[in-house]
This record gives sequence, structure tokens and C-alpha cells, in this order.
Amino acid sequence: MLIELHKNGAKTQRVAVDLTEKPSMISIKNTGEELFLDWNATVDDSDRLRSCIVCSNDLYRERALPQITGIVIVLAFSGAIAGVGGFLTTWSMLGAMIVVLLLDVAILLFVKPRLVCYGCGTKFKNTPISPHFHGWDQQHAEKISRSLR
Repeated sequence: MLIELHKNGAKTQRVAVDLTEKPSMISIKNTGEELFLDWNATVDDSDRLRSCIVCSNDLYRERALPQITGIVIVLAFSGAIAGVGGFLTTWSMLGAMIVVLLLDVAILLFVKPRLVCYGCGTKFKNTPISPHFHGWDQQHAEKISRSLR
């Protein structure tokens, strides 16, 4: 499992953790800090996360689009502008748009979901996700932020 630690809304460190070993402490390379992980109530019997191992708050499911998605969007808009402007013939325009469409569909098929903590913002990637996790909920996020104050 890959853990992206966040502090004040900014990513601070990436750490790879083996779920079978469940280390109680990890050391952060840049700062030399040690972070203690709580595995007792946060992982279920099938080694899936139930809550954040850093701060024990609730998690939500998120689909992270890769950085290439922005390039595909720019290609689609530039192709549309070139077609409207008359710079491309109908067949070359159709071929280019089909290629962009196939690239976009391939990106969406291969994007893996991740878990994000409502409290600390830590992101958990490459881990099995329980089906009970849903997307971000505004009311739940406000409730947790009020309890953290």
C-alpha cells in the first residue's frame, strides 16, 4: 500500500507500507520524524482499511485521474477548434477525434480508486477497498472538521 501523507492540505511524503507486516512506526525521510500507525481498530479481518491508520478518522473513496487527462482534454479542444476553423478535412478530423476518444476511455478504465481521510487528508493507494466506502460527503466532512476543532 502506498500512503501519501498530507499536512495543511499539502502532500509532504510518500511511504510504502506492507499490509501483511503492519509496522507500528514509519520514519519520514526528509524530516526524520517518526509516525506511529494505529492498526488495531483501523483494519478489518480481510486486511482492508476501515479508518485512517494515521489519525483514526473516517475515509472516503476517490477516483484520481492521472496527469495525462489534462493533455487529452487539450487535444480534444484543439482538434475541435481545428475542425471548426476548417484546418482539417472531415476524415482526418474524425480519425483524430476517435483516437482521442479511445485514449480517454483507456484512461478511465485503468484509473484505480483510492481512499482519502476526512481528517488529515492522507491518501491510501494500491490497497483493497471495502465496498461500503462511498464518495466524499459534505455533511460528514463538516461533522469531522467540527470535532477536530
